[in-house]
Amino acid sequence: MSWFIYEVPEYNEDAARIEPFTELRSRVTKLSGPAMADELESVRANAASSAATPTRRLLTADNPHVFPIPYADSMILVGFIFELEREGQQLVVSPVEMPWLKDA
Repeated sequence: MSWFIYEVPEYNEDAARIEPFTELRSRVTKLSGPAMADELESVRANAASSAATPTRRLLTADNPHVFPIPYADSMILVGFIFELEREGQQLVVSPVEMPWLKDA
């Protein structure tokens, strides 16, 4: 999976839908079982490895915040928000291009 990565001062788009990854994983485990939760963990790990570079050091790669992205009518793609070591910065990592963040 390829990811779009945006470095922004703060990401608050639809803040009510942003949640800690552990809460999403727990909910997915209850609703869909451990296999789907493991798949979600794999997606998170892929996003973290894509986003982590020497110039973008992640503070909380193990537990980013998550935001669901509606896709088609029934699927949900998951984006992640990672805190950077540099204070006040975040990386938004998404499978969907969000061009409005390029100049944020």
